[in-house]
Amino acid sequence: MIIKKNEKKDSLKVGQLIKKIDRIDGGYVNKESDIISQKQPFLISLLLGYKFDLKELELEEIMKIIFLIWEYFKNSNQIEKVKISESQFDRIQQRNIHMLKYFDGEQGHSAKIELIASDLGHLKSKSLLIGIILLFTQKASLLEMKNETRGIILVGLKSLIECFEEIVYKR
Repeated sequence: MIIKKNEKKDSLKVGQLIKKIDRIDGGYVNKESDIISQKQPFLISLLLGYKFDLKELELEEIMKIIFLIWEYFKNSNQIEKVKISESQFDRIQQRNIHMLKYFDGEQGHSAKIELIASDLGHLKSKSLLIGIILLFTQKASLLEMKNETRGIILVGLKSLIECFEEIVYKR
């Protein structure tokens, strides 16, 4: 697999954003939360939805990941014009769940690889998703999370990325 120049540049951007998010403080959280509640209020409701299902440290890491996704997309003009809706998120999340169920039923390693490649082929921000997956393999509180919970949250985060992509890239 050959890495394209723009993918390399994008992975460097994601790496810098991860470093930035690792150093956020209460001032950043308050300031950006106010901006998000104005421009993309669904992100706040998504985070609040996780509040009851996660431990405090898990919730903190998921909050950071949501801020990471926000930082990645926030400079697009479209983000100010179009808000993510619950119905958009639900539609994309259901598509991702359906794909996972189909994946589970696939026989053979190569068929599964083709399915993953096909699913990720349309994603323009692969580096962001890969960065998030890496965080799930490195952060202690995320590693301690139940596998089912990790899977549900990862599907939700991928769905959130795809919501932003629909808005930014008008797919």
